[in-house]
Amino acid sequence: MNDLIKKALSEQLPFILYRKPNEESYYGWFQQTIILNKVAELTKSCFVFAPFSSDEKIVFYPEDCQLIKEKIHFSVGFSEEESSLEPSNKDKSFHVQLVSKGIEAIKSNHFEKVVLSRREEISIHSDKYEVYFQRFLKKYPTAFVYWFYHPEVGMWMGATPEQLLKINYDTVETVALAGTMIDSGIDMKDVVWGEKEQQEQQIVTDFIIDHLKSFSKKIDQTKPYTHRAGSLLHLKTDIKAELIHPENACQMVESLHPTPALCGFPKDAARDFIINNEGYNREYYGGYLGEWKFNNLDYSNKSDLFVNLRCMKIINDKAYLFLGGGINKDSNPESEYFETVNKSKTVKSIL
Repeated sequence: MNDLIKKALSEQLPFILYRKPNEESYYGWFQQTIILNKVAELTKSCFVFAPFSSDEKIVFYPEDCQLIKEKIHFSVGFSEEESSLEPSNKDKSFHVQLVSKGIEAIKSNHFEKVVLSRREEISIHSDKYEVYFQRFLKKYPTAFVYWFYHPEVGMWMGATPEQLLKINYDTVETVALAGTMIDSGIDMKDVVWGEKEQQEQQIVTDFIIDHLKSFSKKIDQTKPYTHRAGSLLHLKTDIKAELIHPENACQMVESLHPTPALCGFPKDAARDFIINNEGYNREYYGGYLGEWKFNNLDYSNKSDLFVNLRCMKIINDKAYLFLGGGINKDSNPESEYFETVNKSKTVKSIL
């Protein structure tokens, strides 16, 4: 796989590398031409890389790629210390003001919840991209870890803890994930969540259930429970549905994306606020990625999609981190800013 990566980078050929949660092998799709495939609807087997706010998705088709599966062999080491790199005061001031503006909009009944983010620039080593990917694989075994490159789109890398959904013909599995706190090491069954986090998580759960109803004949859900993702804890609910018409799976995905965990509720009003106020283009942060009607390097009735969180865009010797959090009427702007700082440690620790 290493030689293929070096060849693709030197010849500027597109590729996607990824490892699914809790697996010991990773996959490589190495496209043989520089063609950029963009589609509005997923109609055939592919790997999809979808943005936050546009309908145009980038897809890799298996017939256009050299496909590789390889066991992970760790040869990298790095500090297990959480990075203490601090963003500038300017970043903090802007984000605190942004959150304050979001809270005012909620109190004025524009929406119930909005997810607000910031982008942070960090200097990196342009000869260590492969090392960074290996570190992600090593440090976050329960995450979906990926490395995406297309010369017309750019380079992205990340380790996301959040599944958008799994589809197996007519069965859909998804999760509602919201609320964040630092893992202090106590037993997860003893973790106590505040009202703000519980409310945030309930909004996400209700949204997903409501949007699945028109596509499903049966829906089951668990009670919320504490889930560990790296050094952070989140509230999580597992949801399972049976589709009425499996051929409508793509429309169901578009109905769910972006969920209130990445956008807000109601979706359209929250998304408009984000686009008009965050001060930068999220691009593929908050979008989704994964296998569509493909599994274990073969055509399949299975799809496996993940939300693009805990990620970075790489341009030469700069990495751009995307860091956000859910805002409701009880949010504290300073606390919300420091939540993004805690989330930044996921990516900074591998840099």
